[in-house]
Amino acid sequence: MDTYHILNFHEIFAENAFCLSQRLGIELVKDFQPEKDHTYIIFGAHNQAATLHSIQVSNPYFKYIIINGEPPQSDVLRNKYYLSLMKNNIVFDYHPISSEYLKSLGIRVFSEYIFDFPQLKNSSEREIDILFVGSRNERREAVYKKLVERYPDKRIEFHMDWKQGNHEDLTKLLHRSKVALNIPYYNSNILETHRINKALACGCEVVSLYSGHKPTDEFYDKYIHLCHDFFEYFDQADMCPDLVEKKLPYNHLVGALSHNLTHIKWLLDELIKRKN
Repeated sequence: MDTYHILNFHEIFAENAFCLSQRLGIELVKDFQPEKDHTYIIFGAHNQAATLHSIQVSNPYFKYIIINGEPPQSDVLRNKYYLSLMKNNIVFDYHPISSEYLKSLGIRVFSEYIFDFPQLKNSSEREIDILFVGSRNERREAVYKKLVERYPDKRIEFHMDWKQGNHEDLTKLLHRSKVALNIPYYNSNILETHRINKALACGCEVVSLYSGHKPTDEFYDKYIHLCHDFFEYFDQADMCPDLVEKKLPYNHLVGALSHNLTHIKWLLDELIKRKN
């Protein structure tokens, strides 16, 4: 694996890049100096798409592996440099719906990538009953308003101006929370698995709307509470807590992650063989 390196260009993926580096024994580098015949696994490539594209055009003797974590509706997938990077390099993608969309653009997805996070010990009291962290939109504001009106005795916090600049602050916030919500930004309801996996790794119960993608919902149903309406979950949790299904903790999800990593490692080994 000496010819592979991992780079990260967005703070939100810092823990994912670290975990992949540790699990595969691949160097996580900060100073990007491309070497001939080396391959660079990149998180947050959309953040430096034009620069990465320019570097490869002027020096075509190395390769990127782009890890895409953006849904089809994202403006990032309108960026011509980012699309060119994915068309001319290897792509790992986070969700089957996204992978199908990339395929329709002529981009081949070589592997799924499941977001992996470290599990850190928590000594904090979980005084926040319901937490949401993410960008602001009308849908999320409406959910917040309805939850506060219906459950005035619960401590409900929505951080919708979160800059995603410090994963340590996010970890502390999640460690203080009992339940973390996944409210998809887009109406397609594609599961935002980065948010879900981070909250699970921090020991939160996760409540999410169904995504409408049956295989993904079935996969996550073992770990999170899926519902058509958030009241559906919280009303039952308040009135009949014994009837709320117990979900598997994050360390069980790690088992599924190991299968994903095994496939990625096999793929990387195959690429080395082809070079030789």
